[in-house]
Amino acid sequence: SDRSSGINAEWPLRPGTNTGIELASVQSQEENSDIVSLLRLGFGVKFDHTKPYKYGNWAYIGLSKRYNNDRPLKKSEKGVFNPDDWYYTTNVKAKYSHFHRQMPDQQSKGKGDRKEWQNWIQVNRKGRWDDTYSSKSLPYICEYCGKYIVLSKHVKWTKAKEHCESFGLEFATVSSKEDNAELLFAAKLSLGEELGGRRFNNSNWVWIGETEVMSEDGVGTEEWVHHDGTEIPFDPVWYKRPKNHQPDNWILPRGEQRVVAFSRENGHWDDSFPHKKRPFACMCPKRNCHFN
Repeated sequence: SDRSSGINAEWPLRPGTNTGIELASVQSQEENSDIVSLLRLGFGVKFDHTKPYKYGNWAYIGLSKRYNNDRPLKKSEKGVFNPDDWYYTTNVKAKYSHFHRQMPDQQSKGKGDRKEWQNWIQVNRKGRWDDTYSSKSLPYICEYCGKYIVLSKHVKWTKAKEHCESFGLEFATVSSKEDNAELLFAAKLSLGEELGGRRFNNSNWVWIGETEVMSEDGVGTEEWVHHDGTEIPFDPVWYKRPKNHQPDNWILPRGEQRVVAFSRENGHWDDSFPHKKRPFACMCPKRNCHFN
């Protein structure tokens, strides 16, 4: 695909913030389905009907109302979508919509200089649209020409692989220095630049689909491969500690360090225990353009 999106659950973006890429545009039912898949991948399939507007049910896309956007709507105007008023952050006019009934309704809040109108679009896990305030802290979906999607949801290594594959994606593998740099960009985009707590806090490391070849006795062989058994065709940079280097193959009662965690600080690798819960990365099976 030439359209790859990322979702962030812990670093809400205010529309208009400069990230070097754009908030997602949605110009067809197929692209709207992509948004739904990303939201479900990031927050789960189940929609909380008891709290329909709770955090995690909705995410920003890059669509806002630029004209006729500072007045109350007449009753006859509510629920009417006029494409001439709506543009994406790329300055492209909207040609598709999928609003809830009676939406957009362009409500307002505040008074005087603090008055704000609902001019930005949020999409929920069912693919329905609603207009909302740009001051609202929400997850967001962005669009860039990349293959990696990093999710902030903390899961075990095996569960990360299952999540990716259940949505038609692949557990992320890294096959070159260029791939490593692209994954680092995607990780910082989705999880932010600031690290959480101590260096080895689980939120600072991302699961990727690299694993150690184990012997028949269940002992690590110090040979590292992609999760499908294929060779890793480059030499990654492993994390270095003051007294020892990685991989160091620690063994505890629950097992051996036999899978790879990817540092979102610098892209270094570390061997780790698969039972730990961390963010994870998926990748698109095919794409028609390349990350720059």
